[in-house]
Amino acid sequence: MFKVEISLLFRTLLVLLLVSVSFGSLILASGEPIVRITGTYSDMRFIKEAGDVLGTEIKIVHARDYFQGALQFAEGAPEDLTVVNIESSGSSIQFVIPDGNPYAGKFSGTIENGWLRGEFHFKSGGENKVALRKGKSYWD
Repeated sequence: MFKVEISLLFRTLLVLLLVSVSFGSLILASGEPIVRITGTYSDMRFIKEAGDVLGTEIKIVHARDYFQGALQFAEGAPEDLTVVNIESSGSSIQFVIPDGNPYAGKFSGTIENGWLRGEFHFKSGGENKVALRKGKSYWD
């Protein structure tokens, strides 16, 4: 009976150690938690009365040793997809929309609690704040 209790205690301590190491590995050396930025973020929607699609959507994927996004705007009708290279640090992301695109400019924002919040700064001079919820694509 004494051996059974020691064995149970040893297994319990081992499980606790493994759990604490697992949680500890989710923290970077700087103390910041690792944020998973991949996924689809969208506020795209259909306006039935006007027959229009409005909004912004980006699907962020991991590509080799960096992140890319497939970005789409809709202002009545959906625009062509634009592939952007995403820079990330913790929960912050930024990317450049290339020249030649009607939405050329920069985006910077943060991903927290299932939301991508940030601001587009267009070379045309306009700005647009967005709050894009993580989930299914409008097109799914």
